[in-house]
Amino acid sequence: MQMGIFRLLIFMAALLPWSLSAEEPTKPLPTLEEVTKKLDDLYRSESSKSTVVMEIVNNRGKRTLTMDQWTRGEDNALIIIRKPAREAGTATLKTDEGLWNYAPRADRLIRVPSGLLSDSWMGSHFTNDDLVRESSYDDDFVGELSRVEEGGRKVLKVKLTPKKGTPVEFERLEYFLDEEAWVPIRADFYDKGKIYRKMEFRDVRDVDGKKVPFVMELSVMDKPGERTTISYTELRLNIEVPESTFTQQGLRRAAKQR
Repeated sequence: MQMGIFRLLIFMAALLPWSLSAEEPTKPLPTLEEVTKKLDDLYRSESSKSTVVMEIVNNRGKRTLTMDQWTRGEDNALIIIRKPAREAGTATLKTDEGLWNYAPRADRLIRVPSGLLSDSWMGSHFTNDDLVRESSYDDDFVGELSRVEEGGRKVLKVKLTPKKGTPVEFERLEYFLDEEAWVPIRADFYDKGKIYRKMEFRDVRDVDGKKVPFVMELSVMDKPGERTTISYTELRLNIEVPESTFTQQGLRRAAKQR
């Protein structure tokens, strides 16, 4: 009997290294369409209302803006600066007819040409397209999906190359996503074969059954130390937002509120 137990232990010991080294079966990759649609819909919903704080750090110092945002569907968005007081009421409106910036002191609404979508938004490191993106990862980009290892963990990598005519400033974009939730961890923007800016996503929270990063920090490679950070202080999804919010009258009405 003792010999039988001894042989059993040897047999189990022989199996142990194999058992420890055995890897879990690799999960099949989702489809590229599923992942790009998730990215497109990350901050989208039928409608939303949010308050965000944007902190801009550049060679002129630090500047902080507090803003209210409303969205309705994929085409309508309104952003109004509330603080600081000297910029309160400044707004950006997006509808299916285009993009406008509003200057409250002059009461002027100025259309932003599609060629300027890649320009800086309000002096930040974000572009007009970053804030009210008109392009769709699903429709306007050619993509590749793979699984890679980042910092000791497996993540999904989505490589996106814009189709001809897509109004973006980068030649390629690479997203790194949590393998389970498909929530972005980082996005690298490429130009001339090199990363020129990088966006990190943090503080993922559950909002209306959807996992959403509440902090996005954009840094620029050729300007060490510079960054723009957007932090949500409030985010409500799928709430009632009147269609009239996204008109010139709705913009002026919301801009006057304090």
